[in-house]
Amino acid sequence: MQVKKFEAPTLQEALDTIKRELGPEAIILQTKQNRRGFGLMSKGSVEVTAAVSERAIDKKVQVEKRIPEGYKQKLAGSPASRQADLYENYLEKKIERERVQISNQSANSAAQKRITAVRYADIEDEGAAGKDFSPVQNGVKEPITEFKIPTNVGSAIENYSNVKDHSLQALQEEVLNLKNLVDELRQDRKRPEYLDSDSPFSSTDALSEAYDLLIQSGLERKHAVQIMRDTARNMSVENRGDHEAVLDQVADRILKRVETRSFFSSGAQASQQEIDAFIGVSGVGKTALIAKLGTHAARSRQDKIGIIRVSLTQEDGADPLVIFAKALHVPYRSVSSVEELQVAIQDMSQCSRLFIDTPGLNPRDAVLIRKLETILKSISGLRINLVVSATTRDQEMREQGRAFGELRPVALMFTRLDESFSCGSIFSLSQHLGLPVAIFSSGRKVTEQWENATAERLTAAILNIL
Repeated sequence: MQVKKFEAPTLQEALDTIKRELGPEAIILQTKQNRRGFGLMSKGSVEVTAAVSERAIDKKVQVEKRIPEGYKQKLAGSPASRQADLYENYLEKKIERERVQISNQSANSAAQKRITAVRYADIEDEGAAGKDFSPVQNGVKEPITEFKIPTNVGSAIENYSNVKDHSLQALQEEVLNLKNLVDELRQDRKRPEYLDSDSPFSSTDALSEAYDLLIQSGLERKHAVQIMRDTARNMSVENRGDHEAVLDQVADRILKRVETRSFFSSGAQASQQEIDAFIGVSGVGKTALIAKLGTHAARSRQDKIGIIRVSLTQEDGADPLVIFAKALHVPYRSVSSVEELQVAIQDMSQCSRLFIDTPGLNPRDAVLIRKLETILKSISGLRINLVVSATTRDQEMREQGRAFGELRPVALMFTRLDESFSCGSIFSLSQHLGLPVAIFSSGRKVTEQWENATAERLTAAILNIL
């Protein structure tokens, strides 16, 4: 087994190099995104670790030795599955031909093993007259017969001719295989799914790399296809090959689809109380996010804030927001029912903004989710915000969106943005739920490392141009 690392500007270039050097049977062990630089024009790289068996390498070398140089490039451009099939078929035919040749050579050797009645060394020559060269069989000498051309000489010559004919036939078969290979490579050029079926134009490297970048960033395939389809439609044939022009067009497509929402509304009246509840699974950082937003509201905006903690079970542990509330000298209440929540809000009527923290819930615990929904829905004007970690896997993120969508959240908030390498899932979840993105949070510092979500920030994260 050979293990090797490859680094390239894009994932597609790395995969092309792996396929070219290790062959179609290489296995991808790890993919790492190297980020560096700032600004829209900065470039990162992708590091891919791949492995391949010795047999696969040997098969690739043996096949490529026997095909013309011109066909190697066409073969390298075909999909890996097609290459693997062609290599395997070619190798099987080579083995079969060698087996037939060995069989024929064995037959020829048997036919030519003895074409005379006596050995060449036993034929009488000068100085050997009078010597008895009679062969001995079981201790009895046999008489030497008159030397004649053996009858199997003709069959030996015929076998030799057959070997030449077989070699010519093998060569013709190899040429035919190469022709079939070229035909398969031509037919195997499938139209990318992001191009319209009736489009007369083929894809370009710039379009393919942009599409791969969206998939690598975590976008669902259907969203990536639609973005690239709109990109291709809005670009001239000449510009489709320009990498920067394609990337600019893709960024424009994303910007037009991203919806954001400001958490701190500037138009709120002093007498209008704003109540926000934060929901999500355990460990996503709801409490830390409330501390960040509460600190900003109390210190920078000079808002009068209050904090309420909703407990659903007796096992809910101590709330760190108690310490936070004491540090900021703001009111704090812990409630476990509709009545207690209504009383707490009434007691905090002088506060212009209330933050309601909730326990982390399992998306599959429908009972507790319905209980939380009953408590929160009892408050009119309450806004529910779904908090999700940006490091969550796509499937789990969709599961959280489906489960907590029953509570009708009005916005999405994403934490741990600094730890995520697939910000495209943020875009996909927003599109799937039809909800705007309000807050991006990173790090654990209470007074820093959060920002209002913007379409430009999310687009830069998706396209790796931070």
